[in-house]
Amino acid sequence: MSVVIPFRGDAAGAVRLLTALSRLELSGDDELIVADNSAGGSTGRVARDGGEAMGGIGHGVCVVPATGERSSYHARNAGAEAARSDWLLFMDADCEPVAGLLDAYFAEPIPDRCGAVAGQILGDPGQRSLAARYARSRRLFDHSEGLIRAEAGAAAAGNLLIRATAFHALGGFTEGIRSGGDLDLCRRLHLVGWELGYRPDAVVHHRHRETLVSLLGAVVRYGAGARWLNERYPGSSPRWPLLGGLARAAQDAWRAAINRHWRRVVYRAIDGLGLIAHNVGYLARRNQVTGRAR
Repeated sequence: MSVVIPFRGDAAGAVRLLTALSRLELSGDDELIVADNSAGGSTGRVARDGGEAMGGIGHGVCVVPATGERSSYHARNAGAEAARSDWLLFMDADCEPVAGLLDAYFAEPIPDRCGAVAGQILGDPGQRSLAARYARSRRLFDHSEGLIRAEAGAAAAGNLLIRATAFHALGGFTEGIRSGGDLDLCRRLHLVGWELGYRPDAVVHHRHRETLVSLLGAVVRYGAGARWLNERYPGSSPRWPLLGGLARAAQDAWRAAINRHWRRVVYRAIDGLGLIAHNVGYLARRNQVTGRAR
């Protein structure tokens, strides 16, 4: 199996990523590929120079430059081009895999009709910031109970296994966009006859945004991606209803305040801000990549 991770960050982030990857249980045919989408090549330097000072955490990791555009989808495609295995496991740099992640995917035979298999994405229980605790409570990337559900044929690329033949036949991820590319890939797989499987025991823990500003900024981007998806697949990703959603959030917050459930009050207020952020992104329609990696 080829594990492909897009990375855009600094040296400290590269150390965290390579440390997480070093915990994976690998067989002789498995390979780790980091597609470096950062401006300064942070991952390459850490993997090359980490050595004994950091326990050799970069050993065995192939770092591929991905500088064509500042986009995780471009980086994933660049990493997949360097892969040699029949299966591509896409994972995000802010996800920490359980040690037995790869074995969990193949604990049972994968049916021939499955072109891709989604793993589970849970929030990192160690994060204590308000934004991270809120995101974890809403199970944002949970493929069982979150907004993107494997049972509906959709999966986020933070933990997604794809047959290399199917991936390359489709031309990989759509580039030039900031959000929505993973759902677009799942829809294209379905349109040519592939099914999406699900392995709930193949778990990664996602580090959510630490601040509300950053979290809401991500929701704005998701909104723009939803508009792009809805234009490609009409009716698939409608705009979140704003006025009705805000009214329900306000009513729930009021009832919670009467009962002194202050955490629910705060979370429902953030729900309202998220609705506004999604609508801003949806109406702005700015889903195109505007910056280059270099």
